[in-house]
Amino acid sequence: MDINERLQQEQLGNGTPKINPDEQSRYLGTFRERVIVAVKVSQLGSTAIQSAFATSLKSHSIGKVLIDQNLAGDYFAKYVGLATQSKHPFTLLSDATKSHQQDDPIAVLLAANTAVNVDNIYLG
Repeated sequence: MDINERLQQEQLGNGTPKINPDEQSRYLGTFRERVIVAVKVSQLGSTAIQSAFATSLKSHSIGKVLIDQNLAGDYFAKYVGLATQSKHPFTLLSDATKSHQQDDPIAVLLAANTAVNVDNIYLG
């Protein structure tokens, strides 16, 4: 990015440009390399998925749970409870435009603070 683009962004109030904004949008504001486990919207109500997510939380003491409150709907309280029980910090996110941009987007995930490079992040 050249200096003129940077100045224009600052003037428009866009602030610092994001690295890989599409990737961060898909993975609830974090990078794919940091995701340990993810739950898609279509999986939220499954008790098997909820149990597998709880097991993942128990086996990974690191990380933070990110929950898109709009996408999780009525299930967000369940996942907040799982995060609380396992003593993981959590963040509730709200992005009304996300649900219309992706097919079966991620609603809940556990992310590390650094790269962990888990091959298969999806449960089920």
